[in-house]
Amino acid sequence: MLRGARGKQQTQVPKRSCNVMVFSIGGLKLAARTEDVEEVSPWIGSIPVPSRTPFVQAMLKRKNLVMPVYELATRLSRKLQGDPLLCLIVRHIDGPMAICIDAEMPSLETVDAMEIRSNDRGDIETIGTVTIAGNDVAIVALQRLGRAIRGTVTH
Repeated sequence: MLRGARGKQQTQVPKRSCNVMVFSIGGLKLAARTEDVEEVSPWIGSIPVPSRTPFVQAMLKRKNLVMPVYELATRLSRKLQGDPLLCLIVRHIDGPMAICIDAEMPSLETVDAMEIRSNDRGDIETIGTVTIAGNDVAIVALQRLGRAIRGTVTH
């Protein structure tokens, strides 16, 4: 329960809609919660680094921040499309992370939270699937991306 400014109690209203950003990786439409996205900007070259973390083989320097590059296209067995490619800066649980996405400009959509369905997609971590413009679109769990496969790394 929330308290109003004058001490009156207010009931908490359940969230009925969810804002998502729709983007594409190799032509595959995906979505992400807008609160998990920091920025979308033109892609700049990354710096290859040795790594044992699956799908993280490079770093990106932007402003005064150095962050890992998560190779989502590689994970999904897709080839990025368009020129110039775009950079999606993600608010990951372990800190900012960069993902290279297709050149197609992402769009913002508002979806009914009750329309989000669970899915059994095994190739990436998702929150669920929602229908946008007649197509089923997976909502990627950007905050947890890559965490489920960490245990599969051999040292």
